[in-house]
Amino acid sequence: MTQVMFHVLLFLSAFACFYSNDIVLTVSPSMDDGPIVWKQTVTISCNWTPGNRMYGDMVVGETSESLYSDGQYGEIVSLEDPEQRIYFVSDDDIGEGTLVIKDVTSADARQFGCMVSRKGNSNNINLEIIEPPMAGVVNFVAVPEFTTVDLTWDVVEGASSYNVGWQAVGAADWTTVDVATNSHRFEGLSVASNFVAKVDASNAAGIREGIEPAETSFTTKDNRPPHPVGGLAVGASDYNQTSITISWDLADNEAEERIVLGIFATVVKEGADDASPEASPAPQELGGDVTTATFDLGGPGTYIFSVQTTNDFSEGVVTTQTVTHEVKETTEAPTVPATTTPKPTTKKITTPKITTPKPITVAVTEPQEPKNMDCGPIQNLEPLPGKPLQLSCIVPEDVNYEAEAITWSYKVGDEGQTLDQEALIISGVNIVANNTLKSSTLNIGEIIETQAGTYKCSIESSPHSSECEYIVAVTRTGSGALQTSVSTAVSLVIVLLAFF
Repeated sequence: MTQVMFHVLLFLSAFACFYSNDIVLTVSPSMDDGPIVWKQTVTISCNWTPGNRMYGDMVVGETSESLYSDGQYGEIVSLEDPEQRIYFVSDDDIGEGTLVIKDVTSADARQFGCMVSRKGNSNNINLEIIEPPMAGVVNFVAVPEFTTVDLTWDVVEGASSYNVGWQAVGAADWTTVDVATNSHRFEGLSVASNFVAKVDASNAAGIREGIEPAETSFTTKDNRPPHPVGGLAVGASDYNQTSITISWDLADNEAEERIVLGIFATVVKEGADDASPEASPAPQELGGDVTTATFDLGGPGTYIFSVQTTNDFSEGVVTTQTVTHEVKETTEAPTVPATTTPKPTTKKITTPKITTPKPITVAVTEPQEPKNMDCGPIQNLEPLPGKPLQLSCIVPEDVNYEAEAITWSYKVGDEGQTLDQEALIISGVNIVANNTLKSSTLNIGEIIETQAGTYKCSIESSPHSSECEYIVAVTRTGSGALQTSVSTAVSLVIVLLAFF
């Protein structure tokens, strides 16, 4: 049928504008399950019983205008080319007209109908086309806690769902989920870790090509206590130096990105009265990035320097490191005789006599039995709760073992369970072997009543076997004073084992 014949058909149809049940209009794919997804091919078919001078035409829009006259489709349909996006063909002999629309978009969501001369019009079909959202997500915000993160974003017009996910920085896989709202919480994340989050807006038509997901990065909060400082050392060099600077590093904390909010540095003189100013110079509260502290001491003696790292989660955790230093009695280093240049002398050259050398005799001596271990200075064998405790064992001068060979153990009462050195260290007790000072030192930064008992250092190496034993009681003063001794410590064994 030519385009002219369609115009004649329209003219004749004006006199017979009524609906006919003999004209059937169908659409494929069906819209029974919802809108047609964009970029599909839609076929609208019109069927009628053929007859004399019955010509079919497809109409569009609220005014039921012929396809050939429509501003959106007319020019393309007039080409009558099946390769075009819009193509219409009609066979009046069999009573069938077919409209094909390829790659449909929301612009094709219009009203369509069929008109047959001498019969009337079919019922109309309104195409519903759904496209992916035209825009991506904006205002994507992450609010992390220790092991969770709350993600929020603005609602996207045309979106019915959002694909949101997280990924650990450096990882290959994403954890994603589809949600219908513009917010989501992820749980089970690692503390103090770096992550990336992303979100896409979509609907039944999917995600529009060319729109990238919104992304944001975040770091979960850190609830780990800090490590003790490393490399704690005394910088004194003179024999009688009393202004002492100690130094340390924060390498262990920096390697794991642990937060250090503050550093608490103290010094105590061994054997001094706690009330004596020289025993406890004022503690120093320092910033979390400080690595030195200077103390003015009262005079000769052995001093114990302690450095504790702190943050919001360090309470109840041993984060203290100690070092011991002796300020010696002498006022100056031992003198060395001056070196003098001898005056030149004139000697008479004589011919040396040739003598037979005497045989060398090597004296063989039996090895001496090493001395027993020296039990070092004892500090506060009855310390108050919350005070530091330090016990030392000193290597004798004539033995052939190092300070690391000395081991410590702990026992509650006479029948209580014994904890070895490994168990002590795991529980937080600090044990320092110093080959320079030839000593092994056990440190408890803040002792509690349940830590009373017998502490023993020992060495077992042929031909030597020796030990030092310290019985420690923890005294609480004030109203209702309590003293926990070895005899009463047995009753604390269950509590103590729970503590360690």
